[in-house]
Amino acid sequence: MFANITVMKILLWNCCNGIGRQEQIDYFNSFECDIAIVPEMKENNISAFSPCDSVWVTNNHRNPTPKGLGVLAFNGWKIKELPRDDEMEIFIPLRMSKDGFKFNLLAVWNFYYACKQGRYKGNYGLEEDAIKHYRPLFHDSVLICGDWNYGPTFATKEFKALGALMAKDEITSLYHKHENLPLDSTNHHTFKTTRKNFHHIDHMFGSKLFSDNITNYYIDSFENVVLSDHAPSLLELNLP
Repeated sequence: MFANITVMKILLWNCCNGIGRQEQIDYFNSFECDIAIVPEMKENNISAFSPCDSVWVTNNHRNPTPKGLGVLAFNGWKIKELPRDDEMEIFIPLRMSKDGFKFNLLAVWNFYYACKQGRYKGNYGLEEDAIKHYRPLFHDSVLICGDWNYGPTFATKEFKALGALMAKDEITSLYHKHENLPLDSTNHHTFKTTRKNFHHIDHMFGSKLFSDNITNYYIDSFENVVLSDHAPSLLELNLP
C-alpha cells in the first residue's frame, strides 16, 4: 500500500509576514520535512526552497505582495489541487501523492470570527461550514492542518465543538492523541501575542492512517523560533 514510503515528516509553521530572510530559510530547512503548510508565506518566498511542487493562495488581492497560505512538497511528493470554494478563507483541498501512495490534505489558514481579518459570511461560521463543505475529502485518508486562530487556550468551547465535529468522521487532533490529553488541555503553545500571552492555535487533525502511525509530534521552543510569533509543529509518522 505504501510502496517505498516508511517515514513522513509534515511541518506546520506560520512564518509571520513572509519567509524571505536567510536565517528563516535555514531554520525551516533544519526540519527536513516532506510536506510543509506555511501560513503567512508570500508567493515570491517559494522559489528559495526549490520544492518538487507547491500551491499558494491569498485572500488579499489589493496588496502587491500579500501574505497567503503556502503548501510545499519535497522529496518526490506531488500536489494535485482539488475544487475549492474561494469564499472560505483560507481552506485549500489537495491530493498528495508519492510512489502510488495518496492522501487528502485540507490546508488551513482560518480567519476565526474573533480575529481581525475575518470576512466570511456563512451560515454557521467558517470552520463548521468548511468542514461540512469539504467532508467528501474525509472518505479517504485525510490530514487537516493549519493555523486555526483558536484552540484549547483561546475560544476553548468553540475548539471543543470543532473537535466534536471532526470526531463524527473519526478524525482526531493528532497533538492531543500523541500527548494523551483532552481537547481543552495543552502542554505546549504555538503562538505568542505582542503582550507576551501564549496560546495553542496551530493544529493538525488526522484520520486513522495518521493517528495510528504517529512517532512524534514536536512543537519547537520559542527560544529557537526565528523571526515569527508562531512556533513550528512537526508531525513524524512511520508507515507500515
